[in-house]
Amino acid sequence: MHKALLILIISSACCSINAQNSKFRADLSLCKLIFTTDTLNPTDWDCHNNVRNISSGTLNLMWQREDIEVTPGWEPTVCDNVQCYGTATIRTPDDNFNVIKKGGNMLADVHVYDSAKVGKAYIKLTVFEKEDTSSNITIDYLFNKESVGTNSIRNISLRMFPNPSSNSFTVEYNTGIKRIDLLSVLGTKAKSYKSEPSKSYDISDLENGIYLVRFITDEGKILRTLKLLKR
Repeated sequence: MHKALLILIISSACCSINAQNSKFRADLSLCKLIFTTDTLNPTDWDCHNNVRNISSGTLNLMWQREDIEVTPGWEPTVCDNVQCYGTATIRTPDDNFNVIKKGGNMLADVHVYDSAKVGKAYIKLTVFEKEDTSSNITIDYLFNKESVGTNSIRNISLRMFPNPSSNSFTVEYNTGIKRIDLLSVLGTKAKSYKSEPSKSYDISDLENGIYLVRFITDEGKILRTLKLLKR
């Protein structure tokens, strides 16, 4: 009963925006909440969001991460337009602020490395202007992972290599993956592939940088999102 209530509460509040701002705002990102996966396979869970500059000028944006509740052994991290930081970095370094032009976006992704442990995480990310910390918004990121039960996702094994890559990457899996989507760090779809076991996927025409590789199951659900460095 307690577990069901927890899931219901989390489901009603996914990645909610606690405040809006006249200069910038966050997307209403629909995070995946209940991750049912093989607990022997450590995974990086990604809750994606963008913060959009809706002002008439350029903004210098920073963020601060607050771990409200995190299962011991889980490691939350943040990726923005500058880089993906380690779990020990809970605030944008002063010299690494995000310069966002009018109409531009700042990536505001929270990742959780679960160390193959069942658990949950509730993380707040406050995004603010470098010159005026009172100009801010707060975004909630919610994660909940259960043990496998009977879901067919438990039978899916997956490996992606090489990473980094210059021309192509290969995906090895046994079953259950229908499509592979390649997205920029701003969430824009760069490529989409029909998946086949042990097939290589061409990225030679893409610009160098970090991309998100999203694996879609036969049921149309996101199985996993991994980072790929093109260089």
